[in-house]
Amino acid sequence: MNPFAMRLPLTLVLLAGLGCSKKAAHEANAHEHGQEAAEVQGAHIPLEGIRGLRLMKVPEARLEGRWVSGEAMGDEAAQALLASPVKGIVSQLLAIPGQGKGAGTPLALIQSPELAHLKAEWIAAKAKLERAQADLGREERLFQAGAGARRDLEATRSECATARAEEEATRLGLEAVGLKPGEAGATYVMKAPTSGSVVAWKVQRGQGVEAGQELGSFQAAQAAVVRLELSQPGPIGWNPGAETEVRHGGGRTWRARLEGTPSALTPGTGRLTYRLRLQGGPLPMPGTPVEVKVPLENGVFLPQAALQQMEGRWGVFTVEEGQAGRRAMFQPVKRGMDLRDEVLVLEGLRPGETVVAEGAYLLKAFQQKRSEPEGGEGHGH
Repeated sequence: MNPFAMRLPLTLVLLAGLGCSKKAAHEANAHEHGQEAAEVQGAHIPLEGIRGLRLMKVPEARLEGRWVSGEAMGDEAAQALLASPVKGIVSQLLAIPGQGKGAGTPLALIQSPELAHLKAEWIAAKAKLERAQADLGREERLFQAGAGARRDLEATRSECATARAEEEATRLGLEAVGLKPGEAGATYVMKAPTSGSVVAWKVQRGQGVEAGQELGSFQAAQAAVVRLELSQPGPIGWNPGAETEVRHGGGRTWRARLEGTPSALTPGTGRLTYRLRLQGGPLPMPGTPVEVKVPLENGVFLPQAALQQMEGRWGVFTVEEGQAGRRAMFQPVKRGMDLRDEVLVLEGLRPGETVVAEGAYLLKAFQQKRSEPEGGEGHGH
């Protein structure tokens, strides 16, 4: 018998057995990784041994308004520019920005050679007018007594009229810079146009300024607008013209009307800026901290720490009791507005469910670690 004929069947048997073993190992490996993927997808995380967690029951959904911090500010129409009417040097800034000042209160002093020149011209013109008026009175008396000539009287009248015009021109020059001739001097006193406060100075002490140059801005004492910042997406259905309440810590309250839609995002935070106009008075001072009642949708409020983002979705970790103990699972939810340290959850939870209120980031990290392939690479099958 040919010895090779006997070896061939044995070799086929061995190869077949080896193939079956590899197939079984591959199927077992695939089954093992399939279970692992299923566990990751299901996100069941045992809580035993994980410290730093605080659980809470989901409260009943409610529809109400929340008080949110805002700031009273003056309307842009109530602001005025502070400009120097004369050329000179800023000798003093008497008002601190934000400090309330009454109408007519000195705000700044400007030493002005130009102002001194205007005052000198007015003094000279006034003196000339007084002399011309005295001469005219004398000539009129002489003419009435028959001792003076009409020609001399008419000439004196003409000189008096010229002197009066010059005095009026120099006086108007002083009044044009907001000064009465009798009060003018080498120093221009800038005064508050009304009760309010300086918003900001654009000049410094000792700085030279030109006539008409802006020195700063002034805000009227009453704030007619409230500025409010809210997280995106903002209250749904809060449309322009809607009215709400505004309150101050001192117990004062106002009605306010929403002006326009939020069109600006605060740099760095991406929050929406709202403007509300206060109704009635007396109004608060600009910069006064106030609270605005913001209408909200029907939902539940959870601590911000309870919400985590997984694969682009916001959600919370719900907790279930089982034979193996407590387990947590990631549950996607519809997130609403942020209010201080709480978040409004609109959909995805039922009242009475148990969620992780604090320490949810630990479960997120645990789940992300389980989802990573061994060695940082995928399994090739």
